[in-house]
Amino acid sequence: GTTTIDNEYFLFTADDDAQTRLGAIERYKEKINTLTSATTMTVDYNTAQVHTVILEHSANFVIANLPVGGVITIIITQDSGGGNTGAFYASDSTAVKFASSINTLSTASNQIDIVSIFNDGTNLLGTIQKDFA
Repeated sequence: GTTTIDNEYFLFTADDDAQTRLGAIERYKEKINTLTSATTMTVDYNTAQVHTVILEHSANFVIANLPVGGVITIIITQDSGGGNTGAFYASDSTAVKFASSINTLSTASNQIDIVSIFNDGTNLLGTIQKDFA
């Protein structure tokens, strides 16, 4: 018979509720999206799970479409001037909660921080790994 393929995936479901037992996955890698520095930036899970930005402004990072159980990562590099700050919250204005309320970025020029945010279904929980050089 004739089969019409209407998607580009080996395995495809119309929703994210299906479970699989694939075994070992080789050559897995994350899609990375480059953000343009601005005073407000939307960090959309549906675009990519990893985002990078060279921070040229103090900025609000708005987390969008982060599903329950999902993690989004932002790699933030200060520009050569440094001193830029960041605030993190969801598109519904729910603030990301950080351990011990430590949510400040490194501010030295060209310093790199990695921010990871997890949605547990009730809270957005964030961690910052700081001062990569």
